[in-house]
Amino acid sequence: MSDNNQITPQLNSAGNTPADNPSGETSAERKLLHFTAKSSITKKMILYITLLIFGIIAATSVYISRQQEILLINKMIEKAEYLNKLLLVSFSEAILSNQITTLQYSVEDVKRNDGDVMLCEVYDLDIRCIASSAEANRGAIKPSGGEDKVSYELIVNSIKTASTMRNFISNRQYFEVAVPLVISKTVRGSLIVRYSLKKVHEEIMNSYIHSVLICVIAIIIGWVISIFMSRKITTPIYDLARGANEILNGNYDYKITKISDDETGIISAAFNSVTGALTLKIKELKEYSENLARTNAELDKKIGEMKSLQDLGKVISSIFNLEELLRAIIQNATIVMKSRRCSIILVNDKTGDLYIKVAKGMDEANDFTENIKLKTGGLITDYCIKQKQSLLVTDVENDDRFPESKDAKYKTKSFIAVPLVINDRVIGMISITEKYNAEIYNSSDLQLLQIFANQAVIAIENARLYERLVVREKLERELEIAHNIQMSMMPQKYPDIKGISIAGIAIPAKEVGGDYYDFLPISEAKVGITIGDVSGKGVPAALMMVMIHSILRAKVMSDHNPKDIVLELNKFMLNELEPRMFITLFYMILDVDNKKLKYTNAGHNYPMVFHADNTEVDSLKDGGLLLGVFEAPQYDEGEYQLASGDVVVMYTDGIVEAMNDKDEMYGYEQFCEFVHGIKHKKADEIKEDILQEMKRFMGEAPQYDDLTLIVVKVEKESGPEA
Repeated sequence: MSDNNQITPQLNSAGNTPADNPSGETSAERKLLHFTAKSSITKKMILYITLLIFGIIAATSVYISRQQEILLINKMIEKAEYLNKLLLVSFSEAILSNQITTLQYSVEDVKRNDGDVMLCEVYDLDIRCIASSAEANRGAIKPSGGEDKVSYELIVNSIKTASTMRNFISNRQYFEVAVPLVISKTVRGSLIVRYSLKKVHEEIMNSYIHSVLICVIAIIIGWVISIFMSRKITTPIYDLARGANEILNGNYDYKITKISDDETGIISAAFNSVTGALTLKIKELKEYSENLARTNAELDKKIGEMKSLQDLGKVISSIFNLEELLRAIIQNATIVMKSRRCSIILVNDKTGDLYIKVAKGMDEANDFTENIKLKTGGLITDYCIKQKQSLLVTDVENDDRFPESKDAKYKTKSFIAVPLVINDRVIGMISITEKYNAEIYNSSDLQLLQIFANQAVIAIENARLYERLVVREKLERELEIAHNIQMSMMPQKYPDIKGISIAGIAIPAKEVGGDYYDFLPISEAKVGITIGDVSGKGVPAALMMVMIHSILRAKVMSDHNPKDIVLELNKFMLNELEPRMFITLFYMILDVDNKKLKYTNAGHNYPMVFHADNTEVDSLKDGGLLLGVFEAPQYDEGEYQLASGDVVVMYTDGIVEAMNDKDEMYGYEQFCEFVHGIKHKKADEIKEDILQEMKRFMGEAPQYDDLTLIVVKVEKESGPEA
């Protein structure tokens, strides 16, 4: 075993191949595998099999002993119950007639006739011992504690449940069984029998001794089997180790001659197959080494090209002007691809037309040719742009992909075209032709241009995004200016009127909006109040709002009639509004002294009048159609007398049509109900509460429409106490 117990191989650190030691003086020693075993398969198998057999037999012995103990105890229980049945006839008459002496003789006979019975007693319902094989217990009440606690509980439970009870006592040295005495279906007491478990323990101990003897015999058999099996398993391993030494010595044709006919023979057969194929693999490795050298040379060339592409990528990625970028791409592409002509064709995003944005080599008089529109249906552009396919042509006239090209006259036969694709969207293509020294383009050139195109398309898209960003920032600055101008046209303060509080606000949905409101002083006793909504949003609506503001400011001082002012506005807006645009407007004049309103409503949301002393709501409806739609509309003029505590609420549809994140509309009825709850407050407080209600209702939902609101509150007159 000492010769074969060699498992862990360690190669000498000297030469590993014949080429490393051509003299051959100590090559065999240096190439041999020297084995130093750390463990033995034989020992492991002996240990594992022995532990397995021991574990199985030990577990089986414990189980059998346990079952034997249970069986013996069950026999004792059956014996006690059977004894109860035998004695029940004599006991019943003795118990009923209170013949204690007869009971005493019976329990003594039980102990005398059964050597396992240590104690036999009869107890009545008061747990008093009326008969016992132990003279000291006769006539005594069973103690409920101490050593007799278990016996007491067995007697009590058997009487209560009318069933047999059993348990171990004195550290499992004894076993007690309590059987109820049932006479005429009535429990009269309990018979308790105490058995000695000495014989049971002796039988179990004998069983354990037998199990130990069986374990010893099984372990000896296991050792023999383990040694045999380990020899059977390790022999092929040692054969493989010797074969490995032969291969390290250069004997690649070495074969294992002794091959067993079982599964271990598969390993030896596999080893012989490996040695047979090893010589062929060495030859293949030599050829692979030569190919690897050629590949390394090509790889060095590719690395140089990649470095050039990386440097060029840094250049083009730093240019954000699109025209300058395209020229830089063309210039660098001709250098990288070693070609004379190159062009970039881009697709117009809006029209889909194709344009040669920049080309080099098309015109000898100029370095670059720019912005030439192409006709649709070109062979190369259709193939690259529509099919998103790169194109490598070595001889265009004999290329089956372009049969029509045989009749066309091309200045060059070989060229490359690559689509410019970003996010699966083709924005154009780059093509290159006329390689230096009239060489034909190959797949390596195509791959190089594809890599370059991937860099170029990102740079082009970044330049476009940058231009859009510049335009957007300019527009945002202009919108910010327009917003500031628009907000400056809104009232900066509310009219200060004794007995009447007024408040208003406009919150556009975008930077600039189409809602409008204003307070127009007419005289000391009159003030004009207007609110309007231009259809649409953004700059066009804001411009219309500016016009309305200017016209109203000009007309209100000379004309105090709401209907005439609205007619004049309609006449002007009829020629100024774009198609499908319109304006809703409400204009009223408030007579401060008389608390009276004179108004005209041009298609606007009806202002609401809330009363302090009831829940009715009046609407200011008199007027006519929208502004800017009809040439000669008819408008009515209405009047309304305000009372103390009345609240007038003017609003645009952005209030009642506000949406929350559940796509629910706020609505007119909910708005009225909310205002009723706050109508006792001042105008500015009512305005703020309505805005907070809008924020609460909309939650995280975006604001889709402008929010404009005017509140007019006639304050209640103070009483004498004030």
